[in-house]
Amino acid sequence: MFKFDFRVDECDKDDNFNDTFYQKDSPSCLYQEETSSLNCHEATEILPSQSILDNIDVYRLQCHTKILKNVCISHLSGGFLLEDIRNASNSDIKKAHEQHSDLVPGVYEGGAKIWECTDDVLNFMAEKYSQDWWTRKRVLDLGCGAGLLGIYAYKQGARVDFQDYNKDVLQEITIPNLLINITEQMPLEEVFENVKFYSGDWSKWTEFCKGSYIYDVILTSETIYNPRNQEKLLRCLKDKLKLNGVVILAAKTHYFGVGGGLHQFEALLNSEKCFDYQIVWTSCEGVSRQILLLTRRR
Repeated sequence: MFKFDFRVDECDKDDNFNDTFYQKDSPSCLYQEETSSLNCHEATEILPSQSILDNIDVYRLQCHTKILKNVCISHLSGGFLLEDIRNASNSDIKKAHEQHSDLVPGVYEGGAKIWECTDDVLNFMAEKYSQDWWTRKRVLDLGCGAGLLGIYAYKQGARVDFQDYNKDVLQEITIPNLLINITEQMPLEEVFENVKFYSGDWSKWTEFCKGSYIYDVILTSETIYNPRNQEKLLRCLKDKLKLNGVVILAAKTHYFGVGGGLHQFEALLNSEKCFDYQIVWTSCEGVSRQILLLTRRR
């Protein structure tokens, strides 16, 4: 059993993600047995705390940087984050740590780690889309975790909403990661006019945001591992994507022990007949990974 100790084996490290939460493991082997009743997190908007705003310079000293074709993205190091998690009194991430698990159904859904497909999507977007393509688009980073996909879109000129199951992930990881990617000269008021943060279960969040923005682009990575949530994810995509929008979805073909995977999700897409999709990138190294582009069926 993989232990939730925030370490990465030497053979699994990426040169651009040293000493971080970056994980090549599938949630499959990390997933605890599901209980019969799960308490879904209520949806809410998350605002940056004053303590986070006061510590931006400290965060900048504790980060790593990934260099892409046309942009650099920084993110907090795992060891630095772990100290805050250990000191938190009632953190969902801490509960998972205490149970030696990376996923606790209905409590914590793995957002503290940077999973392998995130790197796949970043490289794909850097190669495929110019900065002009992103400018003024409204983007949703769905199941954002560390928020690197949304941060990339923001740095390319998009307006971005970040959504994650756990408010702790947004408060302790996503928001600090965004802030260390902002130049010191940019007023924070201007930043927060163009980004928002939401926590909660997907079905509750969709209802919470009913009547608000719909998106030109939805980015989502490694969010289909739990078959119980695939229909919920699909409903969210249907509710929140513009008619001419695109979903960039990345995942493994199978998550061992959990039951989810791309083949299962593709079968759901074929059954629902609401989206056309194409496989635009594939890696057969280890467990096969793919990137799908989804567009609304006309």
